[in-house]
Amino acid sequence: MMNVDSWRSSIANADFADWITVAAYLGTALLARRASLHAAARNSGPERRFWRSTSVLLVFLAVNELLDLQTLLTIAGRAHAKAYGWYGAHRPVQFAFVVGLAAFAMIAGATLLWWLRRAHRAVRLAFVGLGFVGLFILMRAASFHHLDELLGRGNPIFPWGSIQEMAGIMIIAAAAWVYSRQVGGNR
Repeated sequence: MMNVDSWRSSIANADFADWITVAAYLGTALLARRASLHAAARNSGPERRFWRSTSVLLVFLAVNELLDLQTLLTIAGRAHAKAYGWYGAHRPVQFAFVVGLAAFAMIAGATLLWWLRRAHRAVRLAFVGLGFVGLFILMRAASFHHLDELLGRGNPIFPWGSIQEMAGIMIIAAAAWVYSRQVGGNR
């Protein structure tokens, strides 16, 4: 059973992959911020908002990579369930949470996809990268033990889960870089 002290311990024990992932998130956030400035110069409000929001989201994900906020949320949920006597029936609640999160992600994704349908192709590529990172986060939120085991396999320094997450980050970084280079070019 995990408690707040073990959560604090997990923060202090960030490994090499965690720090590389944090650096990737922050570097990509800077590229997205740069892309938002180019979008503003081009008077593209939706693209500017997309890149600015992406930059903020990436900074949040970098902080979360080190603070492990989802574990803190799990600890708080477990404590609430125990305090109010429904811990024995927590699996359906956990399942409903994951399904609700997935439904929200699908609705938000479809809305954003519609909103970006005429955006620069680099913006649409960044959206694919965000989807990749979002899918990784959703799989981790589901916290199925066999899935956790699979994502933890691979190189001990940089396991499969980190590689999957990094791939999404790199897609976003490439898209932000391309966007900044092609502003004013053809769509």
